This record gives sequence, C-alpha cells and structure tokens, in this order.
Amino acid sequence: MQRSFARELGSLEALFAFLDEASERYRLDEDSRFAARLAAEEIFTNMVKYGGGEARVVITIEVRDQRLVMAFVHPGAVQFDVTDAGDVDVSESIRERTPGGIGLFLVRRMMDDISYEHADGVARVTLTRHLGGS
Repeated sequence: MQRSFARELGSLEALFAFLDEASERYRLDEDSRFAARLAAEEIFTNMVKYGGGEARVVITIEVRDQRLVMAFVHPGAVQFDVTDAGDVDVSESIRERTPGGIGLFLVRRMMDDISYEHADGVARVTLTRHLGGS
C-alpha cells in the first residue's frame, strides 16, 4: 500500500487513516498497530519539521516475511539522519533532561530496524518490525 501526503502537520489525520487501513488489511495485532502509529507519526513529524522542501512524502506499508515494513520517502529533503539521534537518558528527571529526542528513542524501542538513506536530495527512512510473536 502506498500513499503520498503533503509535508504539513495537517496531514497527520490522513496518515492515521492510512495506517488504520493498512492495519486492517494486514491484520496487525494491537501492539504492532500502536508501534506503527507512534513510529509513523514521529518520522513524518520530523520530516515536516526538519526535512525542508515542498514535495509530498510518499509512505509505503507492506508485510513481507512476517515483517511490517514502512518506508518514508521525502524528495527535496535536507539531510537529517534519524539513526544518528543520540540516546535519551530516561533515568534523568524531565527537569534535568535536554529537550528533544524522546520520540526517536521510542521509535528505536518499538521497531526492530531503522535505516536511513539520503541521495540526490531524496531522504528515505525504512522501519521494520517483526510480526507473529517474535
């Protein structure tokens, strides 16, 4: 399944509807639905906030070999490697913690693999989550 979304926060509602449709189609369990929704919101929001450009973000969702695979392709993007984000020290209190990074921290905990590519002005983030109780 593939859709494109305007690079604006107002597209989140349509993105969530797309995720719901994919979750039904692929019969995702509740944990995987939650993880997919949180991860997609975080990656898309980061593309809106930090990616630059005007082009629509193309999102592909599929299940292959018992893995949920979500790819986010953003033409015209500046480089922003989500895999380079440092870990957040969750043992620190909120008052002591430097703002930012908690969303990507959660994505890394909920997904099994995150990859990032940037070539010719096109950014691609691919998230993978194992399905089927593994």
